[in-house]
Amino acid sequence: MIEDIVQQYDKFAKTFVEGTDTHNAISRKEYYTMLIDIAMKGKTILDVGCGDGYDIKLFEQQGAHCYGIDASNELVRLASDNTQANIITGNMEHLPYEDQTFDLVVSKYALQASTKVPQVLAEMDRVLKPGGTMAYLAVHPLRQFLEKKKHPKDYFTQEIVTSVFFGGTVSAHEPTHTMNEYLNPEFLSKYRITHFSEHGDFPSSEKVNGDTYPCFFVLKAIKQ
Repeated sequence: MIEDIVQQYDKFAKTFVEGTDTHNAISRKEYYTMLIDIAMKGKTILDVGCGDGYDIKLFEQQGAHCYGIDASNELVRLASDNTQANIITGNMEHLPYEDQTFDLVVSKYALQASTKVPQVLAEMDRVLKPGGTMAYLAVHPLRQFLEKKKHPKDYFTQEIVTSVFFGGTVSAHEPTHTMNEYLNPEFLSKYRITHFSEHGDFPSSEKVNGDTYPCFFVLKAIKQ
């Protein structure tokens, strides 16, 4: 299943990147606003699910030392062409970095692709220095719940759903999650949340059943 999720991004990598440039104004605004108070200069940063390296390039321009990891070979190739960072292909559930390596660990639209969100967060925590910052943007579990096709729908059972976005130009198949997977007890015991907000992303994202709901959320937290 994980291999299928990865392969879909290899197949539509170029379309995905072009769609991000065209349709992701809302999510980019909220993500960068969350990060604006972090002084990047001299920081060592890991971008988990770095995609084509767009964010890494911005961090580099602010003087950060950047690393990136993504499961898609094609997106890693694009990121390597776009940045000076150390970009590798890898699994975010098993990050190939030493403990307490990074000052800042970030991720945008990547965590929900894993079937094991708590494990990914634990890995991000492992490689983050004490006092460091974790910040990410992920697809909102409520959106994924609405995308479930089986009736009656069960919020707590994980299944693969299809998300339609970028004005209908891209469809992605990803596992559903609960909010408790992100805000799990282990995470909450180690971190002080300094920012959390939920947002719609229409018309970029499909309005399931014509409803209005949060499409993504952003979170920033300090490691205690």
